[in-house]
Parts: sequence; structure tokens; C-alpha cells
Amino acid sequence: MSVTIYGYRDAMSAFFEFPTENAREILPDHLEPVEVHHGTSIFAMTAFDFNESSVGEYGEVVMAVIVSPLVKPGERLPKSAMYPYLVATTTKAARDHAIERWHLPHFMEDIRVEFDRSTPNLGVARVKDLAGAPIADLTVAAHTFAPVNHLYQSFMADDSGKYLASIIMEGEQSEHEDEKGSIVLHDHEFNRRLSIEDVYPTPFRELWMRNGRQTFDPLKRL
Repeated sequence: MSVTIYGYRDAMSAFFEFPTENAREILPDHLEPVEVHHGTSIFAMTAFDFNESSVGEYGEVVMAVIVSPLVKPGERLPKSAMYPYLVATTTKAARDHAIERWHLPHFMEDIRVEFDRSTPNLGVARVKDLAGAPIADLTVAAHTFAPVNHLYQSFMADDSGKYLASIIMEGEQSEHEDEKGSIVLHDHEFNRRLSIEDVYPTPFRELWMRNGRQTFDPLKRL
């Protein structure tokens, strides 16, 4: 299989502190959460506005726990590694594609993702179900954007096995730790695996990428 490329208008992401106890409840046994300090791990939410893919345009939300990367001598060091424990998309075609190709666990209903870029240097992604019930609101602040080419790792596991995807993120990126963003997690089935009240609402790291592409290497079985 060759590489798979997705083009995006925006990828808004932020890292939040939450209890390691909750992280271990989510993670499979072979993965280890990264701790910012003892007892506190990292939850990440990312909202994508994809405008180029084999299944057309769609929005996507990825809920993940940051984990220890798989590092080998002489190979490029990933910027971070994650275990996406739940993914949701605005179309069935995108959902079916990601389940079949990447073994990603999905919320099995379409969602809505509303991107608000009306305030200068501020991006908001509002996630709702099709009935209009709120799921999550992510706000990310921006600084100066500069071109980047970063490697990330994504671990997946299902009944068929354990997998690793290497992902190159290219585009114009703003990244900072100024704690200007926020997250609001609503009482919704989508968030049932999170201890919502224990997720710190202000991110310690915010990333906003624009006008870029996401390139997946062929999936590796672990």
C-alpha cells in the first residue's frame, strides 16, 4: 500500500491535563501514558476540516491520550505519539474509510463540526450530534504561523491486532503554551470514557495548523 494523503484547511488541537487513572482506564495494556507530573497525564482533542481526500470533504474530531512513542536508533524522532480512543466524522464515507484502513475506533453516528474563525487569532471548533446536542467546544489561540514538517505516531488496537501509523503533518503551524485556549466537554455519550470534571479546562499546549496535508505511511502491525 502506498502513502495516503489528506488535505486540510485547519487542524486545531490542544493538550489538557487529566488523571493518569483515567488515562489507564482508556489505554490498552501495551501502551504507557506520558505524565506531565506524577498522577497527571495528557488528553488531546483535535478538530480537522478536511478539504481533500479519497472520500471527499468532511470534518473530523479525534479524542486521544498521549503515550510513549516507539523509538528506534537511527530513525526520526516523533514529535509526539497518541492513542486515539474515539474518532467522529461528519460523513459515513469518511468513517467507513478510517475504520477499514486505519482500524480507528469511531462514534458510529455522524456529527457536526462548526469551525468559527471570525475572531482574529482565535479558532473555535464546536462539536454537536445531528440532533443539535453539544458534545465539545474547543478554542485555540494563534500566534505567528510558520511552515512545519512534523512526524507523529498513532497507535491503534482492535480485535484484529495492534497497529502503528506514522503520520507526517505539513502546513502552516502556530504552537505555544500561553494557556489562552479552552475546552468545554458536555454531558454526552460521546464523552463517557472521560472523567469530565477532572479534565483541566485550560490547555498547556495549543497547536493550530492551516492549509496543509496529513500523510499516512502504510499501517504497521505490531
